[in-house]
Amino acid sequence: MDAGRGLEIEEGLEQVRWLRECGMIDFVEISGGNAEQKHSGLHNSFGAKTVASGQKMKESTRIREAFYTDFADRVMQMKSDVPVQLSGGFRTRTGMADAVHSGTCDLIGLGRSAVLEPEIPRAVLLNPDFDDEGALAKSHVVRGQWFSKMIPVKVIGGGLPIQFFYYNLRRLGRGLKSDPDISIPSMIAVSLWETVSSGLLQTLQRLVAAFSGGQRVKME
Repeated sequence: MDAGRGLEIEEGLEQVRWLRECGMIDFVEISGGNAEQKHSGLHNSFGAKTVASGQKMKESTRIREAFYTDFADRVMQMKSDVPVQLSGGFRTRTGMADAVHSGTCDLIGLGRSAVLEPEIPRAVLLNPDFDDEGALAKSHVVRGQWFSKMIPVKVIGGGLPIQFFYYNLRRLGRGLKSDPDISIPSMIAVSLWETVSSGLLQTLQRLVAAFSGGQRVKME
């Protein structure tokens, strides 16, 4: 979102206004896109405004805690009963608390860290046994990224690390635990096998159903 390069800030605010007025949403999430780029008007963070409060840490760390909070500020100024969720770049308990207490947002969204550790809000971030320095949603280095560089098509190779998180989301959806240690090559092999085996199973089920149906017709 950036003037002259796509959706402008005012257009984004208008879309938020439409969403709130429709009365069919639980919250508005501000996240993703190219807002992290420094030429965007959405890059300044609440860190610069609240760096003097809470646990002491480097100013640069707080400023990196979230993206596009100027836009979130503009959304919050619109005044509505629909809460605003800010996602992207949050790692520390202090940074998340600053964002809420400063009025930049109502809710905090966790993405990749929550995929790998779904219990992290209760187990770490809101756990009083961890001090502010230890209450972290740590970043994760995906194993096997060398494989991505071997693929000549950058659009495909560059998207493989994010597929790692989609893969773990699917595991969670099937009632399994995330597998943070799986490498990109192993993930591709497992995904291909699951796709092939699922296709074979569906084909077999259709054949059985067709055969059973044919037998019933003959008996009648």
